[in-house]
Parts: sequence; C-alpha cells; structure tokens
Amino acid sequence: MKDWFTYFLVIVLIIVLLKQCEGDERTVAKTKIEYVKVTNTVTKTKIDTIFKKVYVNKYVDKQGENVIVYVDKPNDSTIEANKYNTTLLSNNATAELEITTTGELLDVQGVINYNQKQTTTETLKIRDASGLFIYGNMPVNSAQPELGVLYQLKNKMFISAGAQYNQFTKSADLKVGLGVKIF
Repeated sequence: MKDWFTYFLVIVLIIVLLKQCEGDERTVAKTKIEYVKVTNTVTKTKIDTIFKKVYVNKYVDKQGENVIVYVDKPNDSTIEANKYNTTLLSNNATAELEITTTGELLDVQGVINYNQKQTTTETLKIRDASGLFIYGNMPVNSAQPELGVLYQLKNKMFISAGAQYNQFTKSADLKVGLGVKIF
C-alpha cells in the first residue's frame, strides 16, 4: 500500500510542476515605417505673368468630352492660346503646372505628389519552447561515465534520466532527476 501512495504523490507532484510550467506567452511588437505616395489639395497658387504662345486644336470626342491637341504650326482650325507656368503649394509639397488658356481655360497639366509616413505595427505572440537533450558526464576524480537525456519543459523545469557505470558494484546505476528554474 505504501508503494501506491508514493506513486500517487509522485504523479501529483509531476502534475503540479507541469502546471507551473504553463507560463504566459510573451508579446513582441514590430513596427514598420514606410513612405507612401499621396495626392494633396492645393493651398497656394503662384502664376507667372510671362506666357508662351501655343497653337491647339479643340475637338469633342465620342463621350462628349473636350479634347485639346497641341500643334507646332497654325492652320485654319487651330486656336492661338497662351501657356502659363505656375507653381502650386500644398501642405508638404509643390507642383509645377502648365495652364493653357485663351481667356477660356483649355488645359491644365500637372500633379501634386509627396511622401507620407505610414507606420504598421505587427504583434507576435511567443511561447516558451520545450526540448530534448542528450548528455554525457564523466566525474573528474573517478572513471564512472554517465549517459542520459534531459527534457526541458518550456524553459521552466527539466526532467532527466540516465545510466552511470558504478566501479564499486561493477554494474549500471539508473538515475532520474528533476530540476526547477529558480531565477
């Protein structure tokens, strides 16, 4: 009866120690910063008073939209227009634009682009790992070699089993061990 009680206590002790090994998972946050291209609204306009004479043909396409085509030399269907260069300022960007007009606005070309900082945070949950180790042991003062295995449970404790040759009895001694992390 005493042996069963001892086995029961050992099993309860092992279960309690295994429950102690169930630790909280660690959380690691990785932050990634990247710059993306965005389009912004115009806040200030500066138009040069010096203009360039250009010649354009104005058409209406199949969708009913006005289409402007620039030509090098005037002909009977071209319109003489003025092309102005302008600088537009927005929050963190500038744009160089060209405006073509005859008094009526014909064409505006240009885009406002700038880089905006975008931060992404990735959260990783890391759990402690377990592992199986094999070991060998040779005492310094005697020739009694030992060979065994260690099983580490989630960086909290280990269980070991091994065999050592005993010079005195000329037989193998079986060993079992338990280690608990203290700090």
